[in-house]
Amino acid sequence: MRHVKWGLTVGLLMLALGFLGSGMTALAKRTDQTVTFGQLTAKNPKRLAAIRQAARQQVLKQAKVKGASKIEAVYQVKLPTHMTKKATLTVAGLQMNLLANRFKVKRITIPYSRLKGKVVNRYLPKANRTKRVKTTKMVALTFDDGPDPKLTPRLLKTLKKYHVHATFFEVGQSVARYPKISRAVLAGGNELGNHSWNHPNFNQIGTAKTVSQVNRTNRAIYQATGTLPQYVRPPYGNITATEGRAIEQPVVRWSVDSRDWAYLNSRKDINEVMKDTHGGDIVLMHDIHPQSVAAVPTIIKRLKAKGYKLVTVSQLLNDHALPGLQYFGAHDYRTTGK
Repeated sequence: MRHVKWGLTVGLLMLALGFLGSGMTALAKRTDQTVTFGQLTAKNPKRLAAIRQAARQQVLKQAKVKGASKIEAVYQVKLPTHMTKKATLTVAGLQMNLLANRFKVKRITIPYSRLKGKVVNRYLPKANRTKRVKTTKMVALTFDDGPDPKLTPRLLKTLKKYHVHATFFEVGQSVARYPKISRAVLAGGNELGNHSWNHPNFNQIGTAKTVSQVNRTNRAIYQATGTLPQYVRPPYGNITATEGRAIEQPVVRWSVDSRDWAYLNSRKDINEVMKDTHGGDIVLMHDIHPQSVAAVPTIIKRLKAKGYKLVTVSQLLNDHALPGLQYFGAHDYRTTGK
């Protein structure tokens, strides 16, 4: 009799689990939702441009691209430009169908983590939604013109020692020469940005060459790290509105210029940063001058003593940076070219 009862109990349990399993499957299916890009972006074309950039990263990942020529080809893939086009919200991410392309990828699924701040919050899982952040005690340190084979690793050790993360805007030809250092930048919890291939003045070379400079550097960074950089910092801060639209990446400028390239003096670098820096600022420095790198420990300690938290550009901007805009600080953004 006990065996009969046990058998019935097991049978009922398995039946219940079967119903539960089918219910969970049905629930998973019901989570799929067809939406337009107009809904996802609140009809904001800059948000749609950000989704296209995330889509390029996903195409490269799914196609397992390594060759340089194929990385360049990702910019030829036809991606949505109209708000009426549709995509699907799935458990794994935003699913998009693609037209025929060189990569032979018919469908991509962009993880929601890459769409934070780019898609309207209500269409994202709670874990990937942006929340309001107080930037009055946040400062972003940024470093241009690297990677340098000696100074950048030294700077990374300093950042690690003081538990600080920063954003590095790197020159493409140096990334190609020292890819291990670019990987080390990311491995340390920092972020990488695009600072052109060989540092020309974009305003003097025209849109086509500017796009080539940016794409070539994106390619170098992808080859080195397996990821496309989100931001571009134009050399000398110069970029036209046409160029800004063409590159489809947020432009990051600065609100505090250390002028370390002019001083080449650690004490002056420290004084310049400390007298001008306030909450929400983006500080411009360089990791190619030994005096600049030597000044960083003191700058970090003094800013921390004033109660500032040192963060990446993404953290300062709360992941809301969009293509077609240039960002000078936490709450200071303008259309590119102005």
